Amino acid sequence: MKIIRIFSLLILGSFLILSVSADNLNPLIYQYSNPEITVEFSAPLEVSEERQKEIADELAGVSHNVLYDPGVAHPDNIICTLFGHDLAPQASVTVTHHKVRQYNPRCLIELYHVVYCKRCNYTVSDLINSSYIICCPED
Repeated sequence: MKIIRIFSLLILGSFLILSVSADNLNPLIYQYSNPEITVEFSAPLEVSEERQKEIADELAGVSHNVLYDPGVAHPDNIICTLFGHDLAPQASVTVTHHKVRQYNPRCLIELYHVVYCKRCNYTVSDLINSSYIICCPED
């Protein structure tokens, strides 16, 4: 009986180790260092990885193109101009701004619902909720 229990604990432990190391390679999480911001998508979007990174950059406030003006629509193809956007279902995105305050709770977490076009760079991000959390240790 002890052998079975030890064997099952070893198997369970190996699954926990695999899940922690797989989380480090999560393509749904984007980290920015200056300022410290984490953008996490609840599920993969129905667009390319480059487009998903552009959406993460936009929510983090990181400029990915000097010529890009977020106030102006820039369709990538004539189809959106003629027939309208092919909007995907809403995606939930969490943006964490680390070390915003000097004392705990230091970090600001924001929940966005993002609607995006599958064919061009049209994106609408609605802030649903924001609050301060204890995330980073005090300096």
